[in-house]
Parts: sequence; C-alpha cells; structure tokens
Amino acid sequence: MELNFRNDIKKWLDSTEKLDPIPTTFCPNLKTDSNEKIKAVIFDIYGTLLISSSGDIDQASLNTENMRTAMEAGGFDLSACKEDTCNFLLKQLQEQVKKQHQELKAQGHPYPDVDIFKVWQRMFEAAQNKGFFKLSGNESRADTIMVFELLSNRVYPMPGMKEVLLEIKKMGLPIGIVSNAQFYTPIIMNYFLTGEFSTKQHIEMFHEDLSVYSFNELRAKPDTALFDKFIPVLNSKYNIEPSETIFVGNDMLKDVYTASKAGLRTVLFAGDERSLRLRENDDRVKGLFPDFIINDLKQLLNILA
Repeated sequence: MELNFRNDIKKWLDSTEKLDPIPTTFCPNLKTDSNEKIKAVIFDIYGTLLISSSGDIDQASLNTENMRTAMEAGGFDLSACKEDTCNFLLKQLQEQVKKQHQELKAQGHPYPDVDIFKVWQRMFEAAQNKGFFKLSGNESRADTIMVFELLSNRVYPMPGMKEVLLEIKKMGLPIGIVSNAQFYTPIIMNYFLTGEFSTKQHIEMFHEDLSVYSFNELRAKPDTALFDKFIPVLNSKYNIEPSETIFVGNDMLKDVYTASKAGLRTVLFAGDERSLRLRENDDRVKGLFPDFIINDLKQLLNILA
C-alpha cells in the first residue's frame, strides 16, 4: 500500500504527550511447568508495547474538535461547512465501520477488520451527497485519518519497550507481531523506535515474515487465521514450533485464548489498568490460564534467560 502524506506528520508525532501506565494489582508469574526452550517471541501492540489512552485501538475517543482538526490537516476546505458537519461524519464513521463489518462477515470473516481508507471515503462521499461540503479531489485521506487517530487515541511506548526489544534481538530470537492494527500503526511504532518518520509498513526490529496486521487481512483477533499466516513460516524458515514460541498480549480473549488455540505459549501483560482485559464473563476464557504473567515488559527477559 502506497501512502502519500501531504503534510509534516512528524510534527504531530513530535507533539505526543508522555503517558504512564496505571499499575494493576497483578503479581508476576515468571515460571512454568514446561521445560521447552523459548525460541521466538511474538507481540501484540496496543496495550502491550504501546500505552493507549483508550486502552485499545477499537475504543478511540471520538469528538467533533478532533474531526475538524484532522480534516483541516487533510486539506479540506471547511469554510462553508455546516455546523453539524463533523457530527455527521462521526456518526458516519461508526455506521460505515459497522456496514463494512457486516460485508466482511458475509464473506466468511468471523472477526472482521476494516479497510479504513474505504470507510473514510464512504464517509466523505455521504457528507458530500448531503451537501455538507464539496470534495475538490486534493484532500488527503491519509493525513486526515492519521491526525484523527493521533488525537483520538493517544499512545506512548510502554516503559522498557525499546530496551526489551533490543535485548531480545541480541539473544538472536526471531521477533514477530500479531496485532489488531491499521496502516498508521507501523508508522507510529517506527517513530517511537527510531525517532524518525517513515511510511514503511514494516516495523524495525521485527521479522517481516512473522508480522501480521489485521488491516492487511481484514480479519482481527480472536480470529486464529492471523496466527495461521505466520506459523508455517516459523516452522519452515526458522525451524521453530509454536510450542517453542511465546505470545505477549494484554487481552485474555484476543491474545491468550487465540494464541493458545494456535498452539503458542502465552504471556499475559498486566502492566496497565487501562488495557488489561480479563474477559471474565466470556466462556472461552473460563478455566484458561496464561503460561506466564508479567506487569513490566522487562520481566520478559527473565522468562527468556
């Protein structure tokens, strides 16, 4: 996917405010009954590697001020906009996501994720048809969506993120990703890891052939199809079995349940109250326990030692 930004997105990233995790009451469990050596590490992103102000990529704070600022950044002429233009767009955002979810479910995706560019294009077309504004063709969806995300769901690296990834890399272990994410996620991660703005859709320090993003597959966790995509590569290229691999995530359903169902060992990250999802009322996780529990990313190094 080619991303053509028209503005200085780095200035928006540079203005990112520091976030601190909210501690939980969970005690770490760094020991397991298994003697099998861990040979690869796969990560979730939101709520695990990144602190999310909303706790989850799917729970961004939607408001008209953020929509207006994002549209201005995307080059929209809002001078003739009606007062309720942004309200209409926010409603359309939710309606178009729901509509696309329904379309994808009909195609056999039990847990769909959207093509966010298609969602926003439909939003803008609906607004234009209602007479809210006229599209010139020079507007940038990429700029608008990116700025709206940065304003609506503030993120910041979890303490120790970069240091832990560098240490795992020094150990020579393959590192991958399975994350519910959108096109802006690799951009944000690379910025926090390198300090530079890049439109690459691959995150530095991670093995590209072990990295799976929901927006590319139009499927989201807890769909095990995301894990099925990299497991054959893990085995054929790296000679590593799923049972020799740990998955690190903050959600008992989307991460622990799904990874364990795919045959991986699991680490529940319980380091931030905002994002810890125990899903206690979901039958799928009842009686399910992660192999490890950590409340600080640096504890992962003790598991791998």
